[in-house]
Amino acid sequence: MKRFSESLEKLALNCLLLGLLCILAGFVTVGGGIWFGGIYATLGLALVGGGSLTALLSACWVHRDF
Repeated sequence: MKRFSESLEKLALNCLLLGLLCILAGFVTVGGGIWFGGIYATLGLALVGGGSLTALLSACWVHRDF
């Protein structure tokens, strides 16, 4: 059971990293959308929202002891 728990911890940390990278990419896309106009700002906001939710849920899973 301990090995299974460790693999879930590693998966949650990887999801946290992915969520943080999505937030960063979303902010860059929002900046590009403001600079160039168009739908890029909307796509960037969706990417930031999805990344934030992923990062929050992953962080809650990693720190579920509280």
